[in-house]
Amino acid sequence: MSGSTTTGREDLPPPYSQSGTTSDSPAPPTWEPHFIDLSPELPQVVLRKPLDPPPECFSTPSPLRVKSNDFPPFRIPCAGNQLADGFRILYPSNLLEKHGIQQTDWTRFLEDLGISARLAGQGLSAVGSRVPVTALPVRGIFGTRATGTAYDSQFTRSPRDEVQTLIAVWNQSAFERRKLRVSLQIKGGADTRAGYELLVESL
Repeated sequence: MSGSTTTGREDLPPPYSQSGTTSDSPAPPTWEPHFIDLSPELPQVVLRKPLDPPPECFSTPSPLRVKSNDFPPFRIPCAGNQLADGFRILYPSNLLEKHGIQQTDWTRFLEDLGISARLAGQGLSAVGSRVPVTALPVRGIFGTRATGTAYDSQFTRSPRDEVQTLIAVWNQSAFERRKLRVSLQIKGGADTRAGYELLVESL
């Protein structure tokens, strides 16, 4: 179905033309996989360092045969308007298993993005910096001590930078060799108040 309606006007653009949808032509439905929603009912704080130890899927072999472009891109929304709120734990059933990414791998990936954003907000790095140190005492949701790596102030990353860096590590170490790629996007354009989402693609 093209999603367009017949109006009798010859000046309307054809369906899926470059001009996009019109006021009397609804947009084609957005495809979404069947998600298993593993998001906790109440906000939870996971106390761990994202890359220590490295996730198991960083070292396990990729499947022998992985299809390219075997599903359309889909999105994972942020749980709130800030990256520190984390992402909804949505596992696309029957898609990522074929690429060698299990439910436990995907859950850890999404949880660790929220952890890295919260650490960055406290001046700590989950990915690493030029000044490695032991655990530092901090205040807040991480209790009396939090694991991480301190920054020099001139090298401090924002939560967005830190999340993008962690996504790049996962892409390089686990996803791309399994013909997957994840990228961080802002919902609806450049206004960060709209919140963030992840775009997941099959390569």
